Amino acid sequence: MRFLPAAFFAFTLILGIFLFDDYGISWDEPIQRDLGNANWNFILHGDDSLFRLINKYHGPFAEIIEVAPEKILQLHDERIIFLSRHLLNYLIFWIGSVFLFLLGKEVLQERWLALLAVAMLYLTPRIFAHAFYNSKDIPLLSFFIISNYFLLKFLKKPSISLTIVLALVSAMLFNIRILGIIIPVFATFFFILNLVNKNLRTSTLKFLFAYLILFVLFAFSLYPVTWHDPIGSLKEAFRVMSHYPYDDPQFFLGELIKPQQLPWYYIPVWIGITIPIVWQLFSLTGLMLLLITILLSLKSIFKKSWPWLLIVSWCIVPWLMVVLIHSIVYDEWRHLFFIYPAVLLIACFGIRKLFEAFQHVKHTSLKAILRSSSIAMVVIQGLVVLQFMIINHPFENVYFNHLAGKYPQQRFDLDYWGLSYRQALEFLAANAKENSIKVCWQNAPGNYNLIWLDGEQRSRIREMPFSSSEYFLTNFRFNPEQYTDSAWNTIRVNGVTILAIEKPY
Repeated sequence: MRFLPAAFFAFTLILGIFLFDDYGISWDEPIQRDLGNANWNFILHGDDSLFRLINKYHGPFAEIIEVAPEKILQLHDERIIFLSRHLLNYLIFWIGSVFLFLLGKEVLQERWLALLAVAMLYLTPRIFAHAFYNSKDIPLLSFFIISNYFLLKFLKKPSISLTIVLALVSAMLFNIRILGIIIPVFATFFFILNLVNKNLRTSTLKFLFAYLILFVLFAFSLYPVTWHDPIGSLKEAFRVMSHYPYDDPQFFLGELIKPQQLPWYYIPVWIGITIPIVWQLFSLTGLMLLLITILLSLKSIFKKSWPWLLIVSWCIVPWLMVVLIHSIVYDEWRHLFFIYPAVLLIACFGIRKLFEAFQHVKHTSLKAILRSSSIAMVVIQGLVVLQFMIINHPFENVYFNHLAGKYPQQRFDLDYWGLSYRQALEFLAANAKENSIKVCWQNAPGNYNLIWLDGEQRSRIREMPFSSSEYFLTNFRFNPEQYTDSAWNTIRVNGVTILAIEKPY
């Protein structure tokens, strides 16, 4: 058991290195690459093209990291550039998972439960797929874990070194998405809470003040778009990012709905249909037990078990913010992926509490049945999810559990970011007989994924209007009425077509 975590992390690192080149290019990747390039060029060369980008207020930190190989090694091959981005994105996720284990050890006080939380993270198919190509939400998830780990250590025993490290990592988080401002808010609240409960001395307030000052300095230093007008730019960034100007319709519960009109339950429904059901059951159990414990022993919780208040706050507060300020969310629940580690820690808390309750069962056979049943639920769910991931790789991003119903394509978006265009184009280049293949794709990722074809294959592909094309590729985004199972060729996940190649004539 002692060496199991090291073996697990070695395996997941090697796994990512073997798999990172299997995924297509998602809808947002080129524009995120442009953001990284613009920030890099502004920092090093004073190029002001950054200020003309539509997404200039998006946090640049992860994008600068992912554009570094392209700049430092002077890469020009787009295929190599995007592969390097996919590998770096996975490495950020992998580092975040290591810190989830460390954080789990702090709050769960059991190595096996901490490792279970990490395993459940990897065995959430959509999260695993996004780990390779989503440079917005996966770095946010990872740095939320890292920031909360150092925040917990800081709140337990403040020091100069922890003050500096926490300020730096939380500033990095802020510069991935400004929602990271939650960490300084949590730091202030829980520091004062520990002062009131005499867990900390008044003399340690200097560390809190130092942290807040350093956070502000680091946050502005890492956010180039704010350098010319720190206060004004930051206010504009908060305005834009809290109500991002996006109005493409979302296919939700069988209807196309503008993001501004999505109901409050949009996020809960997407969470409910895309997280393995057993993980949800244990997280709901853990949350219920935590809330009961808080209500029955408020004084004790605030004084001794405040770390769990921090975890619950991490889980609930962001979603409440989205609901209360009517933030624009879309593309399932990816904007809230960062709360998922807290959900998993709460799930493992629920497992621990259930096992503790089983200890009080006097009947030995019943105790064994209860423990075995709980373990069996976790193992069976893990194996079912793993089977799905192996069979449907690299389309783990289209995982639905049984709550989505038998025909999720009739109610929800599928491969909304268009990663499957890669495999469709590769199939077309290998199987179409024409020397010049006239193709129309339904949206931009069709064009982005041409980079995976070699020179000869790519030269055969000619983008044409629909009326002049010989092949039409669609992932049905914004056009669910295009859905078909009887096209010339289809890419399917668990029998559901996620992309169709049709012959218009």
